[in-house]
Amino acid sequence: MAYGLQCWDDNGDLVLDTAGRYTRLVYSTVTSSDGSVDLPEIDGHETAQFGEALAEFSFGPVVTRSGTTISWENRTEDESLILVFLYT
Repeated sequence: MAYGLQCWDDNGDLVLDTAGRYTRLVYSTVTSSDGSVDLPEIDGHETAQFGEALAEFSFGPVVTRSGTTISWENRTEDESLILVFLYT
């Protein structure tokens, strides 16, 4: 039996599938402001990046990738956790 996480978008397209590959955490931070980080080690690799609000009843940040730069935009002043995983 395979283990992992699978996520689909509103159209039913599979957008995240960790069942057949390994992931490695390459970056994490706790922040309450917008920001970005350049991660040269993700060049040429697929990543999964997430933002999670740490405060109850709060909104998590929007996290995006452009090349080797991961950016996030907080929607509140509450602290959030940013996680970046590299597929290997």
